[in-house]
Amino acid sequence: MTVTIQNKQELAFFNADQASLIKNYLCKGINDEELKLFHAVCKKTGLDPFMKQIYAVKRNGKEGAQMTIQTSIDGYRLIAERTGRYCPGRESTFTYEDGKVVSATSYIKKQTADGTWHEVAVSAYLSEYAPKYPNQFWDSKPHIMLAKCAESLALRKAFPNELSGLYSEDEMQQASNNLPEKIISLDQAAELANLLISCNAEYQEKFVAWLKDRKEIESLQFLPLACYENIKQRLTAKAQENKEPVVKYGEDAING
Repeated sequence: MTVTIQNKQELAFFNADQASLIKNYLCKGINDEELKLFHAVCKKTGLDPFMKQIYAVKRNGKEGAQMTIQTSIDGYRLIAERTGRYCPGRESTFTYEDGKVVSATSYIKKQTADGTWHEVAVSAYLSEYAPKYPNQFWDSKPHIMLAKCAESLALRKAFPNELSGLYSEDEMQQASNNLPEKIISLDQAAELANLLISCNAEYQEKFVAWLKDRKEIESLQFLPLACYENIKQRLTAKAQENKEPVVKYGEDAING
């Protein structure tokens, strides 16, 4: 299903079926007023939520859950492409410290009114954009994620009129970093500690190191509540692996 396009760039208002899909699947939790606001942004930018070019996301803030509107990097590129003055740049470059990526610099090209093409380069730093909670994409593909953040910054710098006030989904991953995090209860901490004890010594050592390096905490007692279910599943699986009996064959089996 696609959204009807008017004048090539403007979205018609969502029909009843589309509105239902957005509220129940694409952007769960938004109300009718938020849907109207989301539609207005879709119309202004010409981005299609059904093509995953733009999203409405509910985020918990100091004043409760609030809707934020985010675009995909493809949505950013599409808006820039429509200006007729955009060209992709060279490959992103990176800086490292102790073998770990620290920053990414992305490059795009913009044509000015006199017909001259200029390179626009912007850097993004891992410490500023990577979420402080477990995230499969940032944990496994930090180069790609950081490069997309840098590219979003470069595109917004080059095309402020078209992209002002729009933020990419990759940039917004860290939006909850500065909010007070709820931590797990003492009972939940004890439950996880018992699971950890059931894991092998090597995994216990790696897990404690992960807590210190990634979460910057010294004890399970201070683990963010948002991480609880994920960590519980991981520890349960590892504990189960450690309990599985070793199958013996041949002479070993005979000798017990």
